[in-house]
Amino acid sequence: MGYKLLPPGTRRNNTSYIVRGTVGGIRFEERSGQTTREAADLWALEYVSGLARSGPSAGPALTFAAAAEAYIAARRPRKDDLKHIQLIGKWFGDKPLTEIVGADLVAAAHALKPKVQDVTKNRAIITPASAVLHYAEEQGWCGYRRHRRLKASRRSPRRPATADTMRKLLDATASPADRHKHLLLAWLYETGVRISDSLRLHDDDLTLPAGRARIGSSKTDDHGELGLSPELVALLATTPRTRAGRVFPWRDRHGVYRWLRPLCKALGVAYTPHLSRHALATDLRALGWDMKAIAERGVWRDERSAGRYTHHRATDTPGRSVGILRQGGKG
Repeated sequence: MGYKLLPPGTRRNNTSYIVRGTVGGIRFEERSGQTTREAADLWALEYVSGLARSGPSAGPALTFAAAAEAYIAARRPRKDDLKHIQLIGKWFGDKPLTEIVGADLVAAAHALKPKVQDVTKNRAIITPASAVLHYAEEQGWCGYRRHRRLKASRRSPRRPATADTMRKLLDATASPADRHKHLLLAWLYETGVRISDSLRLHDDDLTLPAGRARIGSSKTDDHGELGLSPELVALLATTPRTRAGRVFPWRDRHGVYRWLRPLCKALGVAYTPHLSRHALATDLRALGWDMKAIAERGVWRDERSAGRYTHHRATDTPGRSVGILRQGGKG
C-alpha cells in the first residue's frame, strides 16, 4: 500500500502535493490539495486506506466523461485544451472507456469540428481525447491503445501576407483617428506575434529606450524578447494608452476583426493577423535563418511547429536562364 508524493511545481500549475501509487493492481494519481509534506502524508494515508477498503472506484465500466474529469484534475490543461476536453467529454458522455475505438475519435472530430481542416481536428479533438485515454491507461482503467490521427499535411495552406497588402493596410490607417489600428498592423507585420498574445501586450513588457519587447505565448507558456525597429518604437511611444497600461484597446481578436474585415474588403485585399506570422517565418527562412532560430524568434513550440509557417519564396538565380542555355552556356 505504498505511494509517492510529488511536491508542488512538479506539474504545470500544480500548487499542491500529488499522490501517486498503486492499490490492488490499479495505479492512481491524485492532487491532495495540501501544500506541506506532513499534511500531504496524512491525506495520502487516508486516501490510500479508503481505496484499499472499498477498492478503486474506477473499473472497466468507467466512462469517458469521468476519465476526462480525472484527467483535468490531475493534469490541469491549458485553457484551450480544457475547453476541447470538456467538449469531447460531453460528446462521449457515459460511453465506457473500453468501448471507445479509433473510429469513434475520428467520428467525434468530424462531428465537433466539421468546418475546419484535418490538422485542426487532430489538434482540437483527437490529440486531447487520446491524452485522456492514455491517462486512463496509466491509472489501470483501460488497456493501452494507439489512436491514429487524421492524415494531414504539415504545411499550412495559408499564404504569407505580402508587402503590398501590408503597405495598403498601413496607408489606409495612417490618419490620427486610426493610430491604434495603424500601430497594431505595424506590430503584427514586424513581430509576427499571435493576435491574442499581442492584445495582452502591456507597457511593463516594453523597454523602449533599448528597443526591446517581452512577449509571451499562450500556446507554449513560453516567453521571448524581441528587438524592435526605431519606427515601431516611435509608434509605441507616441500612441496613447486607453485601458490600464495595455498597448492596444481591444480586449479580444473579435474586436479587431470588426474593423479589419470591412477594411480588407474595401481595399480588395485578403489578410488576417495570422498571415503576418506566416510572413515572418517565410521571410526569416529566405534570409537564411535556420528553423531553430526561427522557432525561438516567433516563440513557436518547436522547429516542426515553425516549419508549418515557412513557405517557398522564389528568388532569381543569376547566370541561369534558357537564353544563356541556348547561347551555349556563355554569359
